[in-house]
Amino acid sequence: MTEPPRWTQPPRWTQPPRWKGTRRVLFTGGTILAQGVRIPAANASVGDEPQQSAMLVDGHLIAWIGSDEDALRHRSSAHEHLELDGAVITPGFVDAHVHATSTGLTLAGLDLTRANSLTEALALIEAAARSARGAPILGHGWDETRWAEGRPPTSGEVDRASWGSLVYLSRIDVHSAVISSALLAEVPRARELDGYGADGLVSRAAHHAYREVALRLIGAAQQERAHREARSRAASLGIVAMHEMAGPAISSSDDLRGLMLLSDEEPGPLVSGYWGELAEAGGVEQAAELGAIGAAGDLFIDGAIGSRTACLRHAYLDAHDSSGAQYLSEEQVRDHVVACIEAGMQAGFHVIGDRATDVIMAAMTGAATKLGADVVRAGGHRLEHAEMLDSEHIAEMARLGMTASVQPMFDGLWGARGGMYEQRLGRERSLGMNRFADLTAAGVLTAFGSDSPVTDLGPWQAVAAAVHHHQPVQRISPIAAFRAHSVAGWRAVGDHESGVLAPGAPAHYAIWDTAASLDSSAPLPTALRTVVSGATVHDLGVVGAR
Repeated sequence: MTEPPRWTQPPRWTQPPRWKGTRRVLFTGGTILAQGVRIPAANASVGDEPQQSAMLVDGHLIAWIGSDEDALRHRSSAHEHLELDGAVITPGFVDAHVHATSTGLTLAGLDLTRANSLTEALALIEAAARSARGAPILGHGWDETRWAEGRPPTSGEVDRASWGSLVYLSRIDVHSAVISSALLAEVPRARELDGYGADGLVSRAAHHAYREVALRLIGAAQQERAHREARSRAASLGIVAMHEMAGPAISSSDDLRGLMLLSDEEPGPLVSGYWGELAEAGGVEQAAELGAIGAAGDLFIDGAIGSRTACLRHAYLDAHDSSGAQYLSEEQVRDHVVACIEAGMQAGFHVIGDRATDVIMAAMTGAATKLGADVVRAGGHRLEHAEMLDSEHIAEMARLGMTASVQPMFDGLWGARGGMYEQRLGRERSLGMNRFADLTAAGVLTAFGSDSPVTDLGPWQAVAAAVHHHQPVQRISPIAAFRAHSVAGWRAVGDHESGVLAPGAPAHYAIWDTAASLDSSAPLPTALRTVVSGATVHDLGVVGAR
């Protein structure tokens, strides 16, 4: 694992929130898994810490870990003594790539990931229109590669299902959308934009324009409800922190500001914000004003494979006239990285296709030539997704201390034989995607996330997907996968203390009904309680007091 990033000022997100815990709580009768999963006996080594069963939390910090027998001396000083009855405590998860507003809207609204056919999707749209009573409808998650019809709905079909409402329906990868005729009319001169489709399917520049219009339809109250919904769902899954990917084309400065304020004021998963806007457009200054970690995250060099907008060296297998879209030049990327470094903040980009990855790596090498490799390495600059890396890319990421923010469920959903990746790219190219084992072996800091709502919030599912990668050579161990979804997420934002269960560490942890086996047929653990900075943010009420 590479050295974590360093910035010119201590990041505010390493300080405990105002709602931090204040009580001394003693847990006994459980299993404390500092690595998140059990270490197989065959892998245990001399000098390994014995498995512990008790933990003392003092306010927002872990005070002590040990045996039930040794816990007796702490009972008199504890405000609460909770019997775990065999439950398991692990470090809490970090989701390193989230879109909170879109996640909350999907959880509470029109979720087209449930549609198994075009017919089902149209029925869901009609039901949403009945509930909306003329209000705009925002939906997410259709995936035509799973449908027998093999195509998305047209604007005409959406019009009929919604009785002419304003409708925006993002594809599962959020890089294209189907929109209604009423929404099509909202963008002047839209037909001149790249990616415009008269049938209601929009991508590239046209999609960016219509997405901005759709996001403006969300009121402040609805946005705040979505933030709370997303944080609540995350907490229920043992997630203690999230990296929010904001930007002028995918959310707004007010959206990020509101989410970070909510994180400061209300108990729940902590939020680290990223602002995806180029330095030449004022992105560095805006990121600093917002208190974001950097001008990074979903700053798009390209799009997505499902929407055929990921930038490829060679054409798509199922669209021979297209090799995707490149949104930024090598010079723009290099200059942005330099500007971020000079401002003392993290840089980063959304990159999926192999040609897009060539662009970012050439730009990073150029920045290193200008400023020095050590200077670049100190920033821990990020690549979001990084799905089509070659060996040279990985070696350069390791040399320059870069972070790979990746989503194991992308392989879980689309990496199977005959799956979407193979449909778009062919077998040979699809085999080389999502190289988690190679990244880990090279020492690249690798942090897991969901890209929710592209894939569901579900950290154990992501850990299992990495352990059971469709390409056996890219599978990683359960411990490595858990660390990628916990401590690596903290290190990626410059927090060197969180993500571990140890005396003096921040009390960010989850209590589970059982230890994870990660066998493909075994049920995954259920979060009984989630704790952030010593404050309980999710509780099923089954961890008993004594």
